[in-house]
Amino acid sequence: MSEIINKFSLVLIVLNSQLSSPKPFPVRSIRIKTKNRLLSAGCIVLLFLFMQSKTIAQETPEDSLKQGQNLDFSEPVYDGDTPTRYRILGISIEGLSTIEEKDVLARFPIQVGQEITVPGFEIANAVKRLWRQRLFSEIKIEIEKKTDEGVFLLVRVREYPVLSAIEFEGNDELDEEDLQKQALLIKGSTITEQSIAAAKTRILKKYEEKGFLRAEITHELLETSNGRATLKFKIRENNRVIIDRITFHGNQVIDRGDLLGALEETKQNNLWRSIFGRPKLDRRKYEEDKQKLLAFYRERGFRDARILRDSITYSEDKSNLFLDVFISEGPKYVIRNVTWEGNTLYPTETLESVFGFKKGDVFNDKKIKERLTFSQDGGDINSLYTDRGYLTFRAMPEETVVAGDSVDIRIVIVEGNQFKIRQVSIKGNTKTKDHVIRRELYTLPGDLFSRENIIRSVRQLATINYFDSEKINPDIQPRSEDQVDITYELAEKQTDTFNASAGYSQFIGLTGALGLTFNNFSIQDVLDGSAYKPLPHGDGQRLDFQWQFGNFNFQTLSLSFTEPWAFGTPLTLGMSIFDTQQNFTGFIRQTGFTISVGRRLTFPDDYFRLDYSFRYQRNEGGLINFGIFDANAPNVASEFSITQIISRNSTDNPIYSRRGSDFSFTAQLSGGPLPGSVNFYKFTARNAWFSPLAGDLVLMLSAEGGYLGRFSENDFIPFINTFFMGNNGISFIPTIPLRGYEPQSIGALVAGRYTGDLYTKFVSEIRYPLSLNPSAQVYVLAFAEAGNVWLRGNDVNLADLKRSAGIGVRIFLPIVGLVGFDYGFGFDTVPVDRDNNTGALLRQNQGWKFIFTFGQFAR
Repeated sequence: MSEIINKFSLVLIVLNSQLSSPKPFPVRSIRIKTKNRLLSAGCIVLLFLFMQSKTIAQETPEDSLKQGQNLDFSEPVYDGDTPTRYRILGISIEGLSTIEEKDVLARFPIQVGQEITVPGFEIANAVKRLWRQRLFSEIKIEIEKKTDEGVFLLVRVREYPVLSAIEFEGNDELDEEDLQKQALLIKGSTITEQSIAAAKTRILKKYEEKGFLRAEITHELLETSNGRATLKFKIRENNRVIIDRITFHGNQVIDRGDLLGALEETKQNNLWRSIFGRPKLDRRKYEEDKQKLLAFYRERGFRDARILRDSITYSEDKSNLFLDVFISEGPKYVIRNVTWEGNTLYPTETLESVFGFKKGDVFNDKKIKERLTFSQDGGDINSLYTDRGYLTFRAMPEETVVAGDSVDIRIVIVEGNQFKIRQVSIKGNTKTKDHVIRRELYTLPGDLFSRENIIRSVRQLATINYFDSEKINPDIQPRSEDQVDITYELAEKQTDTFNASAGYSQFIGLTGALGLTFNNFSIQDVLDGSAYKPLPHGDGQRLDFQWQFGNFNFQTLSLSFTEPWAFGTPLTLGMSIFDTQQNFTGFIRQTGFTISVGRRLTFPDDYFRLDYSFRYQRNEGGLINFGIFDANAPNVASEFSITQIISRNSTDNPIYSRRGSDFSFTAQLSGGPLPGSVNFYKFTARNAWFSPLAGDLVLMLSAEGGYLGRFSENDFIPFINTFFMGNNGISFIPTIPLRGYEPQSIGALVAGRYTGDLYTKFVSEIRYPLSLNPSAQVYVLAFAEAGNVWLRGNDVNLADLKRSAGIGVRIFLPIVGLVGFDYGFGFDTVPVDRDNNTGALLRQNQGWKFIFTFGQFAR
């Protein structure tokens, strides 16, 4: 009772001071006005007394209430009903097993020599202070001894046990290692009810992701000696819960099938999914899918669409669940008027043209935002301004519903200031030198800020393939009202590649290849010993060595070097030497060199480049074509050729391209007006288009073709220059890949080989990335392709294409490069031999074939 009186007196003192103060006294967000202060004060006193009568016997901190622990620090320290001041003569701790007493006393706020009031607030505060350390499950303070000079306090505690081991029981779907990772409990740490509860929540969440929504977990804490304990989780997984059906209610306009498609991660079961993985409910992804469902509606004009509620029910055996989603579609809105305010740089007509919406168009929330802020093709209002330096430009739309189902859009333009680039910095390039990076940038100090130039710079940095393209981050920081700094944050990746392969050819038997390519070489540092890590790097040059070998003394050696930026300009210079020889029913050797020069163009745009190469090749040994002698073949022939390549590459990534195109046109002249005994001209062209279908799912379409011409019928052309097609393209003979068919098996049968002077090929692929991590980029694909080789122009028949389809995977490893595995089915027959009696061609079905590719052949 004395405790109540003391606290009542304290409240009166506080109220008295408040009643005399002009400021209101805040109690539970209610302000006491002056004229009602006396009445309110009385109510507060009564409320205070009521609350104290409920808690006087046990003053437990809030944390202890949450955990259900007993903190007894009331009666044992009381000495009658009258508050008394005591001097603390000593403090001792009882109940410690793993914690030193000095460590507890260091955290105890009451010190020896201090005076405290009993009963009073000091004891309660001391217990709360200890409780916050989360070391004890029970805390109790007593007066152990009383003298005329003061008292000795005894603090009785019970430590939380130390976790010595974790055991799991009943887990079949998740192994112990996975459960340990989810629990996040560390052996040797104290174990509390809170940490156990958090561990159970994390484990249940993991089970939920696996489809076990009804999993149950209990635990048992088995304390051993020395304050240690073993924590045992008892798991009851129950049956996996499959989403059997998703039902929509209230959808009057949008079909159920379209709504199911809008749910990206939450799917209902069907025959296909029963085979390849039954759908389970992930609550987090389900919540995200509900927002995508509403976005789907708003893209179609239903800006008021709402999800009223949703429910989950289960089948009798609890193995299937049923989702019911109740929707209010609302009216379908159309745009009535679009007005612009604040635009001074561009006239309203220009903004309307870029915005693209006119009166009567269906309201599309997503497209409106894209047209105002950002679109992949750059056709948006924001790009108009930011490409001219208006970094702080803002377009703020205001929508007003009128006439029931129409919307007026008022767009307020805040143009802001025009910014110039003050400084361009580079961060994260540990191997590549700054000048190699800066020469690829389209953002220079002093230029107007341009978002288009930043996007182009990021694309260029991704194209050189020295950095992780997913982590190229331009950090834009305004430094004043009209200046901005740009920092390109980069992450280096492995650029050098080592390749090794083995194969079998029906002509030369077992073949193999070894190669080393250094894509970021530095020739100027070859004399610097400190630059060998393991070889000099950083100047963006390319050094390449390749060796192919096989039976019949078959061997090809080549060494090449390329400088992509000569004399400080985008001028490419390169040189290579090569030597090829074999002894297949006769000796053949081809030796020569190539000198190349190229340059990036600015017209028609700067995606174009022009390359020339001059090649000399000496052919000796009778030039036997697979054992069939050519009557026109000389014993020794020299070949001089010039090749011109016009190309345009606007793809956004050299490994996994999502958008853009890659075009090249090649014209080669050998002999003719040039010296040498080999005479022909050749044209080839290829174009590939990349377009995203949904997210990272990409469609690739390509078409290519070639023509080989002669100056006269008597001109000799070595077999290596005609067109061959089939399999993966990896051969000592340049071959056009066509998956699902044997190597060099397509074309006209001439002198024992299938070849021709014309070819065409079409490819379509759908690609999806499994990992874009630079340490191992992986994507899968499904393909369909067709092609053929013809001997003469009169033989060309586009209805007679050899078709194939299949699936594949591409893996880019930093050391190895791009490696491909395909499984393709050839639909059409191809000739394999001639009948000895009739001379008719014998044809054979191709069927399924496994194809291995690497390097350029895997693209």
